Amino acid sequence: MKKQNLYKLLYQFAIIAILTFMGFRLLFDKAYAPDFEAYCPFGGLQALGSYLTMDSLSCSMTSTQIMMGVALFIGIVLFSRLFCGYICPLGTVGEWIGKLGDRLKVRITPKGFVDYALRLPKYALLFITFYFTLKSSELFCKKFDPYYAVASGFDSDVVLLWALLAIIALVVGSLFVRLFWCRYLCPLGALSAIFKFSWWFLSVMALYVILILVGLDISYVYPLLVIAGGGYILEVTRMKKVWPDPVHITRNTETCIDCGLCSETCPQGIDVARMEKVTHTDCTLCGDCLHACPEKDTLLINKKTIKWLPAVVLGALIILGIGAGSLFELPTIDQKWGTPEQIESAGVFEMEGLKNIKCFGSSTAFANQMRRHEGIYGVATYVANHKVRVLYDTSLYDDEKLQQLMFVPVKRVVRAVTKDVDSVTYYTLTVDKFFDPLDATYLQHLLNQKTDACGFQTEFACPVIVRIYFPAGTEPGREALTEVIESKNLTFTSNDNEFHVKLPYKVITFDDEPMTMSKREYASAMFVPTASRFNGYSNFSDDVVSKYILRMGANASLKARYTYLVSHLSNDDGIIAFETALDSAGAEMGVIHYVDTLTVPDDIYAAVNSDTLLFHYSDGRTGKLANPFSFPDPGTVIK
Repeated sequence: MKKQNLYKLLYQFAIIAILTFMGFRLLFDKAYAPDFEAYCPFGGLQALGSYLTMDSLSCSMTSTQIMMGVALFIGIVLFSRLFCGYICPLGTVGEWIGKLGDRLKVRITPKGFVDYALRLPKYALLFITFYFTLKSSELFCKKFDPYYAVASGFDSDVVLLWALLAIIALVVGSLFVRLFWCRYLCPLGALSAIFKFSWWFLSVMALYVILILVGLDISYVYPLLVIAGGGYILEVTRMKKVWPDPVHITRNTETCIDCGLCSETCPQGIDVARMEKVTHTDCTLCGDCLHACPEKDTLLINKKTIKWLPAVVLGALIILGIGAGSLFELPTIDQKWGTPEQIESAGVFEMEGLKNIKCFGSSTAFANQMRRHEGIYGVATYVANHKVRVLYDTSLYDDEKLQQLMFVPVKRVVRAVTKDVDSVTYYTLTVDKFFDPLDATYLQHLLNQKTDACGFQTEFACPVIVRIYFPAGTEPGREALTEVIESKNLTFTSNDNEFHVKLPYKVITFDDEPMTMSKREYASAMFVPTASRFNGYSNFSDDVVSKYILRMGANASLKARYTYLVSHLSNDDGIIAFETALDSAGAEMGVIHYVDTLTVPDDIYAAVNSDTLLFHYSDGRTGKLANPFSFPDPGTVIK
């Protein structure tokens, strides 16, 4: 009976079981929000590169992923590619599918020039991945990574075609070609091979740092290109003689019976039976050959009977990476724009729990917002704790003023007030742990799902003031509304994606009785006008411009999507502006300005009711969105 490598199988089955559990739990536990890349070493290494070159961390990467990447590097340099051999789910899937290919007798192992040529694409992909990650501080690998695509359910970061091609390469390729993805396409496989030649990687990095220190302005592109290109050359020319390789498989030629089981068992296809020392770049120290050998003390690790060593070392490295990552946190961004003197004398304000601080993009948006205010000298963000640190002029701000500066008051329509409603009642309350715009979004979903609320607005205070409006006679009691706001979990759907959120809100104060106002007063209190001009608005005189007036009706609850509608309307060269206003009854109206010689009302009405909105990004790209707006009644024209 063939001996099993239980050390390796334990890791492989454990990883697959954990990921499977997370996937199934996600289907049945509405409040579960797993982070499938929480311990990804490849993402951590990309984030570290982004931090060193751009002073920012990629996406939502934290110190934990970075330290897992460092642990990966240490493991490869001192031992071998343990992650590839024991943990990587793509490697496990590729290996298991390959065994099926062997049973079907359809799998081949490329040799010689073909093998060498096929190894080049993974280095090209490594270069491309790091280049775009360092350029944008967004993990480029998310666009095509088979693991991330499947684990995330093909979320918005995934380019569907690229991911599908990668999955096909993994599944179909592994069936017919030995470890096709791992050997020939995986960028982490390329990086791991480079780390096997650590002297090369460290030498290039050291030279680059020295040149930077002496004042040369050299783009990161050049060392990246040299490392990737040199790594490929070293892999194909020194494939069987990696150096340094302090821990490796050794074969005792005196006791070896030349049965060839070690070579037959090796998942990498290494001809172990012909080597005295296995210093092959593909070796992961998985130990399959050690367990397959029928002769005692023939296949060993550094001539010692320590089959357990790789598995134990891997466990220690995982603990080291997670433990070290928990001891500190690198900022996602750390920007300073004040003078050295201002920075030196600045006060430091820190605030946690800002749910909108969740990635590089939202961190940059926060920094841009704060940069506009006098007396703010810099910001740093930490996405793991949703925390910000602000450097400020102590003569202009205190903690409360800074919170007010960061606070964004909102007015949100939950649902339209129907025509039969004459008056509106409202409660005024204060809510703790409620601060950023995402909190307003969550509250909007809560009120929509569990109450008849028609809208709410927020106002800065400590804690934040929230005013919630109801059609008169539909308002819940204080206890019932408090229970809604203090809900522990929220599940909602947006753009066909389901989200599960844990909520921390706590009602602090609450009006004894609801107040009442007229429907017109409510409309005025909640109204936030929209105004956008485009297509050369200022080039047209009033005598050629008409106004197309639409009742917004239920569409008024979709203010967050008005920008998509406006961008869509701008595709018609005859439409030059969109704005909203209230009529005499307090109903919101959409006012579309158009040049009557360039477009007609029927075309405008068709545009606002089209099935798809074609919108434009600031960089010139276009996107499509299923039209959430509906205008059953045509508008009226005013000259």
